Amino acid sequence: MKKMLYSLFASPDRLLQVMSHSEIQDSIEDGDRIVVDGNTSVNVHCQQVQDDFKRHVAALKRV
Repeated sequence: MKKMLYSLFASPDRLLQVMSHSEIQDSIEDGDRIVVDGNTSVNVHCQQVQDDFKRHVAALKRV
């Protein structure tokens, strides 16, 4: 157990990449706004994200 914890924390990349490809796909399909898979990504397929983007673009057009 101690060796396993040490190996995870010895490599920050391995610690962050704990999601499998299928878990990432499930997260995107479930509509999660943010997906963390070693990198942080915005789920552009999420309706809330699209609405936020449209609102920000509209606000920029008014300026």
